[in-house]
Amino acid sequence: MSHEVILINPPQVFTKNQVASGITPPLGIAYLASVLELHDITVDIIDSVGLEPQTIHPFEKETFVRGVHFGDIVARLDDEVKIVGISNLFSFAYPVVQELCRQIRAFRSDIKIVLGGPHPSALYEEVLTEDKDLVDFVILGEGELPFLELCQKLLQQNMVLQTNIGSDIANLAFLDEDGKCVMGTEKLARNTKLNSDTIPFPARHLLPMENYILAQESHGFSNGRWTSMISSRGCPYGCTFCASRKTRWVSRSATDVADEIEYCIENWDIREFHFEDDNMTINVKRLIEICNEIKRRKLDIRWQTPNGIRASRIDEEMLTAMKDSGCEHVTLAPESGSPRVLTDIVQKGKDFDLQHLKDCGATAHKIGLKVAAYFVLGLPGETREDMEMTIAYARELAKVGVDEVNFGLFIPLPGTPLWEPSKHKIKDLDWLDLLTVGDLAKAVSFNDEVGSKELDWVRKKAYMSFLLTRIIYHPTQFAGTIFNVFRGIEKTKSERVLRNLVRRYKKDAKDGINKLVFDNRTFYAYRHMYRKIFRLIFR
Repeated sequence: MSHEVILINPPQVFTKNQVASGITPPLGIAYLASVLELHDITVDIIDSVGLEPQTIHPFEKETFVRGVHFGDIVARLDDEVKIVGISNLFSFAYPVVQELCRQIRAFRSDIKIVLGGPHPSALYEEVLTEDKDLVDFVILGEGELPFLELCQKLLQQNMVLQTNIGSDIANLAFLDEDGKCVMGTEKLARNTKLNSDTIPFPARHLLPMENYILAQESHGFSNGRWTSMISSRGCPYGCTFCASRKTRWVSRSATDVADEIEYCIENWDIREFHFEDDNMTINVKRLIEICNEIKRRKLDIRWQTPNGIRASRIDEEMLTAMKDSGCEHVTLAPESGSPRVLTDIVQKGKDFDLQHLKDCGATAHKIGLKVAAYFVLGLPGETREDMEMTIAYARELAKVGVDEVNFGLFIPLPGTPLWEPSKHKIKDLDWLDLLTVGDLAKAVSFNDEVGSKELDWVRKKAYMSFLLTRIIYHPTQFAGTIFNVFRGIEKTKSERVLRNLVRRYKKDAKDGINKLVFDNRTFYAYRHMYRKIFRLIFR
């Protein structure tokens, strides 16, 4: 069957020491596809990562890409395809998107190439002007309605979009005949609720769902047949490093969320759901309604919030309702242990309180939920004293029962308030340099006080400090982590990483291989750090 529109999830770029965030079904393009199908536009998805999650190829600057390679992606394009949409979630992945666009252009110059995602949304004028031979259109922000309207008009008008018509499409950017950037000014009329009447469920039937389920490399952890979901979009808070800051929060009803859960159970026998909302807990009443609807329908599921929930909106009633409906794990995001950093640099919000977050962690632990906490180190303006406060606060979380932490390094994201004062530190603005956000063998500092080598040590010190505190205050839970790993069970992200370490060592021993291979990139993620930790503990 030929398709008018092809949506592409490009190969995933990483370094060999990258902290693996996992591979998850690309819900963004799956939502685009479902809307196009609803309006009788023939569409297919080439999900590079999902189709070949174990395929690794070298890329640029000692990086690698995972998934169907560029030439093979192009070979999968239909002869009749007219429009290609490419998802570009992260700035460090833009070189991969550029290379993909080059090869599509070389294959057929008449195909219209459309980019969407946070990176091109923030730098649409730069993308369109500097890569004018590669990119025809950029969709800014939420893409379902503008992409639908763009496709409809292109297909109706023999693939020629006149400037006066294109400027009427909200959130669309392109170059006119004179090379001037045109930006649609009409605002989207979106309902306050995201429901099946306005936007259907994501087109999972166009994704290689079994490959994701079998890979067991979710954003969080997984113990069976799982998928990611979203119950809301946007976050009204103003964290200065975040690309989702101050976006309109719109939600789906509890009934609609439960309907999608049942749909996934019926079609893929999925029993584990990972909610990737930017901020699922803003409306406490709605979240409790979701929990109650899950229980009312007697849905035997497990679920978690790997993308984080805001502690200021949490209380024991909410956590208990979540636990009773099948929630197993929550992620909290203190970002820093320094009140000055949270107020003056991150601008977390007046309702955010570190003591309350610690209390939430303690309550979650008490009722049997697993808990993770996310921090950012190396923020512009952050001092050594601030970083020490963060390490000390992480130890306090370990004491009250928080199970794991992630110390990410700050990278400047285009379109955020911390982008302008930081971007000069990226030499020649090489986007691949931003992969250091999760590379445990390399750090690049955007902080004027703390250099890259020192920041690398601070991060390792933070991890070791948390782990040792957890061993001292919760030795049984730590032993349980080790026991889970050897039983093949995951209850935290850390256990997923350790399981992959064990698999890797077993495979090397069985095959008699002394060198490391790239069958599981998560092996590289924590190898160096855990060696240091184990030496420190058992020396």
